Amino acid sequence: MSAYSVGSVFKPCVAASAIKCGLGSLTFECTGSLEIADRAFRCHNLSGHGNMNLCSALAQSCNCFFYNCAINLGGEPIFKTASALNFGSRIKIADNLYTAQGSIPKLETLNNDGALVNLSIGQGELLLSPVNMLTLYLSIAGDGSYYLPSVVEKTLKDGVETLYDKGKPTRVMSRETAEILRQYLSTVITEGTGAEAMPQNCTAAGKTATAQTGRYYNNGEEITNSWFCGFFPADEPRYVAVVMSDSKLNVSTASVFAKIADDITLLYDKNIQNSN
Repeated sequence: MSAYSVGSVFKPCVAASAIKCGLGSLTFECTGSLEIADRAFRCHNLSGHGNMNLCSALAQSCNCFFYNCAINLGGEPIFKTASALNFGSRIKIADNLYTAQGSIPKLETLNNDGALVNLSIGQGELLLSPVNMLTLYLSIAGDGSYYLPSVVEKTLKDGVETLYDKGKPTRVMSRETAEILRQYLSTVITEGTGAEAMPQNCTAAGKTATAQTGRYYNNGEEITNSWFCGFFPADEPRYVAVVMSDSKLNVSTASVFAKIADDITLLYDKNIQNSN
Protein backbone atom coordinates (compact mmCIF):
# COMPACT_ATOMS: atom_id res chain seq x y z
CA MET A 1 0.00 0.00 0.00
CA SER A 2 1.19 3.50 -0.85
CA ALA A 3 0.90 6.93 0.74
CA TYR A 4 -0.39 9.90 -1.24
CA SER A 5 -0.91 13.64 -1.13
CA VAL A 6 -4.38 14.06 0.37
CA GLY A 7 -5.28 17.73 -0.01
CA SER A 8 -8.60 18.97 1.32
CA VAL A 9 -9.88 15.66 2.70
CA PHE A 10 -7.52 16.45 5.61
CA LYS A 11 -9.45 19.65 6.46
CA PRO A 12 -11.88 17.90 8.86
CA CYS A 13 -8.84 17.02 10.99
CA VAL A 14 -8.08 20.75 11.26
CA ALA A 15 -11.76 21.49 11.87
CA ALA A 16 -11.91 18.98 14.74
CA SER A 17 -8.85 20.62 16.30
CA ALA A 18 -10.42 24.07 15.92
CA ILE A 19 -13.67 23.02 17.61
CA LYS A 20 -11.77 21.38 20.47
CA CYS A 21 -9.76 24.57 21.02
CA GLY A 22 -12.78 26.86 21.03
CA LEU A 23 -12.40 28.19 17.48
CA GLY A 24 -15.52 26.53 16.09
CA SER A 25 -17.21 29.91 15.60
CA LEU A 26 -14.24 31.48 13.78
CA THR A 27 -15.10 33.59 10.71
CA PHE A 28 -12.86 34.93 7.97
CA GLU A 29 -13.21 37.07 4.84
CA CYS A 30 -11.68 35.18 1.91
CA THR A 31 -10.42 37.52 -0.81
CA GLY A 32 -8.74 34.80 -2.86
CA SER A 33 -5.30 34.90 -1.23
CA LEU A 34 -3.64 35.44 2.12
CA GLU A 35 -0.14 36.82 2.68
CA ILE A 36 1.82 34.78 5.20
CA ALA A 37 5.56 35.06 5.83
CA ASP A 38 5.96 37.41 2.83
CA ARG A 39 4.33 34.88 0.53
CA ALA A 40 0.87 34.88 -1.03
CA PHE A 41 -1.02 31.64 -0.35
CA ARG A 42 -3.94 31.35 -2.74
CA CYS A 43 -7.41 29.92 -2.56
CA HIS A 44 -8.69 27.74 -5.40
CA ASN A 45 -11.31 30.47 -5.92
CA LEU A 46 -9.01 33.29 -6.95
CA SER A 47 -11.78 35.89 -6.69
CA GLY A 48 -12.48 34.84 -3.09
CA HIS A 49 -15.35 33.16 -1.27
CA GLY A 50 -16.29 36.17 0.84
CA ASN A 51 -17.25 35.71 4.48
CA MET A 52 -16.67 32.15 5.62
CA ASN A 53 -17.30 30.19 8.80
CA LEU A 54 -16.17 26.64 9.55
CA CYS A 55 -19.24 25.04 7.97
CA SER A 56 -19.19 27.08 4.76
CA ALA A 57 -15.40 26.77 4.51
CA LEU A 58 -15.72 22.98 4.48
CA ALA A 59 -18.62 23.11 2.03
CA GLN A 60 -16.76 25.40 -0.40
CA SER A 61 -13.30 24.00 0.45
CA CYS A 62 -12.00 27.51 1.15
CA ASN A 63 -8.22 27.32 1.53
CA CYS A 64 -7.82 30.84 2.90
CA PHE A 65 -10.17 30.11 5.80
CA PHE A 66 -8.06 27.10 6.77
CA TYR A 67 -4.80 29.05 6.40
CA ASN A 68 -6.15 31.61 8.86
CA CYS A 69 -7.59 28.92 11.13
CA ALA A 70 -4.22 27.15 11.36
CA ILE A 71 -2.38 30.38 12.17
CA ASN A 72 -4.85 31.04 14.99
CA LEU A 73 -4.61 27.44 16.24
CA GLY A 74 -0.89 26.87 15.97
CA GLY A 75 0.58 23.56 14.91
CA GLU A 76 0.35 21.57 18.13
CA PRO A 77 -3.45 20.92 18.22
CA ILE A 78 -3.47 19.76 14.60
CA PHE A 79 -0.39 17.62 15.17
CA LYS A 80 -1.97 16.00 18.23
CA THR A 81 -5.19 15.14 16.38
CA ALA A 82 -3.26 13.69 13.44
CA SER A 83 -1.02 11.70 15.76
CA ALA A 84 -4.03 10.31 17.67
CA LEU A 85 -5.24 8.95 14.32
CA ASN A 86 -1.86 7.22 13.83
CA PHE A 87 -1.09 9.38 10.80
CA GLY A 88 2.54 8.89 9.84
CA SER A 89 2.60 5.37 11.31
CA ARG A 90 2.64 1.94 9.68
CA ILE A 91 -0.53 0.08 10.68
CA LYS A 92 -1.10 -3.67 10.62
CA ILE A 93 -4.54 -4.35 9.16
CA ALA A 94 -4.23 -8.13 8.68
CA ASP A 95 -1.64 -10.88 8.86
CA ASN A 96 1.33 -9.80 6.72
CA LEU A 97 -0.56 -6.73 5.48
CA TYR A 98 0.37 -3.20 6.51
CA THR A 99 -0.52 0.28 5.41
CA ALA A 100 2.16 2.57 4.05
CA GLN A 101 3.81 4.56 6.83
CA GLY A 102 3.18 7.90 5.21
CA SER A 103 4.46 11.08 6.84
CA ILE A 104 3.35 14.12 8.79
CA PRO A 105 5.50 17.17 9.50
CA LYS A 106 7.42 17.16 12.77
CA LEU A 107 5.91 19.41 15.42
CA GLU A 108 8.90 21.77 15.38
CA THR A 109 8.52 22.11 11.60
CA LEU A 110 5.07 23.58 12.18
CA ASN A 111 6.63 26.59 13.92
CA ASN A 112 7.20 27.74 10.35
CA ASP A 113 3.98 29.44 9.20
CA GLY A 114 4.48 28.30 5.62
CA ALA A 115 4.68 24.64 6.66
CA LEU A 116 1.69 25.11 8.97
CA VAL A 117 -0.64 26.58 6.36
CA ASN A 118 0.38 23.92 3.84
CA LEU A 119 -0.59 21.27 6.38
CA SER A 120 -3.93 23.00 6.99
CA ILE A 121 -5.03 22.10 3.46
CA GLY A 122 -3.43 18.65 3.43
CA GLN A 123 -0.36 19.59 1.41
CA GLY A 124 3.36 19.98 2.12
CA GLU A 125 5.05 17.06 3.86
CA LEU A 126 1.78 15.26 4.59
CA LEU A 127 1.43 11.86 2.86
CA LEU A 128 -1.24 9.38 3.94
CA SER A 129 -2.79 6.12 2.81
CA PRO A 130 -6.48 5.66 1.93
CA VAL A 131 -6.77 3.59 5.13
CA ASN A 132 -5.55 6.60 7.12
CA MET A 133 -8.28 8.74 5.61
CA LEU A 134 -10.82 6.00 6.30
CA THR A 135 -10.03 6.16 10.02
CA LEU A 136 -10.53 9.95 10.14
CA TYR A 137 -13.98 9.75 8.55
CA LEU A 138 -14.88 6.67 10.59
CA SER A 139 -14.13 8.65 13.76
CA ILE A 140 -16.43 11.44 12.57
CA ALA A 141 -19.16 9.04 11.44
CA GLY A 142 -19.03 7.30 14.82
CA ASP A 143 -18.67 8.73 18.28
CA GLY A 144 -15.30 10.41 17.81
CA SER A 145 -13.27 7.30 18.66
CA TYR A 146 -10.41 5.79 16.68
CA TYR A 147 -10.31 2.04 16.09
CA LEU A 148 -7.36 0.23 14.62
CA PRO A 149 -8.57 -0.66 11.11
CA SER A 150 -8.78 -4.28 10.04
CA VAL A 151 -9.58 -5.99 6.76
CA VAL A 152 -12.22 -8.23 8.34
CA GLU A 153 -14.39 -7.83 11.41
CA LYS A 154 -15.24 -11.51 11.87
CA THR A 155 -14.37 -14.87 10.37
CA LEU A 156 -15.91 -18.31 10.26
CA LYS A 157 -13.80 -21.23 11.41
CA ASP A 158 -15.33 -24.70 11.45
CA GLY A 159 -18.73 -23.04 11.27
CA VAL A 160 -18.10 -20.97 14.40
CA GLU A 161 -18.17 -17.18 14.19
CA THR A 162 -15.03 -15.56 15.62
CA LEU A 163 -14.87 -11.83 16.22
CA TYR A 164 -11.78 -10.07 14.94
CA ASP A 165 -10.14 -8.13 17.76
CA LYS A 166 -10.26 -4.44 16.78
CA GLY A 167 -8.47 -3.36 19.93
CA LYS A 168 -9.42 -0.73 22.46
CA PRO A 169 -10.76 2.50 20.93
CA THR A 170 -8.94 5.79 21.45
CA ARG A 171 -10.83 9.05 21.87
CA VAL A 172 -9.81 11.40 19.03
CA MET A 173 -12.58 13.98 19.37
CA SER A 174 -15.63 14.43 21.54
CA ARG A 175 -19.03 13.03 20.57
CA GLU A 176 -20.25 16.60 20.22
CA THR A 177 -17.43 17.51 17.82
CA ALA A 178 -18.11 14.42 15.71
CA GLU A 179 -21.80 15.33 15.54
CA ILE A 180 -21.02 18.89 14.45
CA LEU A 181 -18.66 17.66 11.74
CA ARG A 182 -21.26 15.19 10.45
CA GLN A 183 -23.64 18.10 9.98
CA TYR A 184 -21.00 20.28 8.34
CA LEU A 185 -19.83 17.55 5.96
CA SER A 186 -23.38 16.91 4.81
CA THR A 187 -23.44 20.49 3.46
CA VAL A 188 -20.42 19.65 1.27
CA ILE A 189 -22.82 17.50 -0.77
CA THR A 190 -26.03 19.50 -0.43
CA GLU A 191 -24.55 23.00 -0.85
CA GLY A 192 -20.89 22.73 -1.77
CA THR A 193 -18.18 21.12 -3.88
CA GLY A 194 -19.41 17.54 -3.44
CA ALA A 195 -22.72 17.68 -5.31
CA GLU A 196 -21.70 14.75 -7.52
CA ALA A 197 -21.43 12.56 -4.41
CA MET A 198 -25.19 12.79 -3.77
CA PRO A 199 -26.65 9.26 -3.86
CA GLN A 200 -30.17 8.58 -5.10
CA ASN A 201 -31.06 6.01 -2.45
CA CYS A 202 -29.78 7.63 0.76
CA THR A 203 -28.24 10.76 2.23
CA ALA A 204 -24.48 11.15 2.53
CA ALA A 205 -21.75 13.42 3.86
CA GLY A 206 -18.08 13.81 3.04
CA LYS A 207 -15.30 15.88 1.53
CA THR A 208 -13.71 16.40 -1.87
CA ALA A 209 -10.03 16.96 -2.63
CA THR A 210 -7.75 17.59 -5.57
CA ALA A 211 -4.26 17.23 -4.13
CA GLN A 212 -1.11 18.56 -5.76
CA THR A 213 1.72 16.03 -5.95
CA GLY A 214 4.72 17.95 -7.33
CA ARG A 215 4.94 15.35 -10.12
CA TYR A 216 4.17 16.11 -13.76
CA TYR A 217 3.07 14.46 -16.97
CA ASN A 218 5.32 14.73 -20.02
CA ASN A 219 3.22 17.66 -21.28
CA GLY A 220 4.04 19.67 -18.14
CA GLU A 221 0.62 19.24 -16.51
CA GLU A 222 0.83 18.46 -12.80
CA ILE A 223 -0.36 15.04 -11.67
CA THR A 224 -3.05 15.37 -9.01
CA ASN A 225 -4.69 12.94 -6.60
CA SER A 226 -8.46 13.11 -6.64
CA TRP A 227 -10.33 12.08 -3.48
CA PHE A 228 -13.76 11.73 -2.01
CA CYS A 229 -14.07 10.52 1.58
CA GLY A 230 -17.46 10.17 3.19
CA PHE A 231 -20.13 8.16 4.95
CA PHE A 232 -23.79 7.28 4.56
CA PRO A 233 -26.55 7.77 5.56
CA ALA A 234 -25.57 11.25 6.71
CA ASP A 235 -27.63 11.39 9.91
CA GLU A 236 -27.07 7.84 11.16
CA PRO A 237 -23.99 6.54 9.31
CA ARG A 238 -23.62 2.80 8.71
CA TYR A 239 -20.82 2.86 6.13
CA VAL A 240 -17.67 4.84 5.40
CA ALA A 241 -16.03 4.85 1.96
CA VAL A 242 -12.88 6.38 0.52
CA VAL A 243 -12.37 6.82 -3.22
CA MET A 244 -8.99 7.96 -4.54
CA SER A 245 -7.46 8.20 -7.99
CA ASP A 246 -3.82 9.06 -8.69
CA SER A 247 -4.42 9.40 -12.42
CA LYS A 248 -6.94 10.94 -14.79
CA LEU A 249 -10.42 9.40 -14.77
CA ASN A 250 -13.39 9.85 -17.05
CA VAL A 251 -15.58 10.04 -13.94
CA SER A 252 -15.13 11.93 -10.68
CA THR A 253 -14.29 10.24 -7.40
CA ALA A 254 -17.40 11.90 -5.96
CA SER A 255 -19.64 10.19 -8.51
CA VAL A 256 -17.93 6.84 -7.81
CA PHE A 257 -18.70 7.36 -4.11
CA ALA A 258 -22.37 8.03 -4.96
CA LYS A 259 -22.53 4.77 -6.93
CA ILE A 260 -20.98 2.85 -4.03
CA ALA A 261 -23.47 4.38 -1.59
CA ASP A 262 -26.42 3.57 -3.84
CA ASP A 263 -25.37 -0.03 -4.47
CA ILE A 264 -24.66 -0.79 -0.81
CA THR A 265 -27.89 0.87 0.33
CA LEU A 266 -29.93 -1.20 -2.12
CA LEU A 267 -28.20 -4.37 -0.91
CA TYR A 268 -28.75 -3.39 2.73
CA ASP A 269 -32.45 -2.69 2.12
CA LYS A 270 -32.81 -6.00 0.28
CA ASN A 271 -31.23 -7.90 3.15
CA ILE A 272 -33.53 -6.17 5.63
CA GLN A 273 -36.57 -7.11 3.56
CA ASN A 274 -35.43 -10.73 3.26
CA SER A 275 -34.93 -10.98 7.02
CA ASN A 276 -38.48 -9.83 7.77
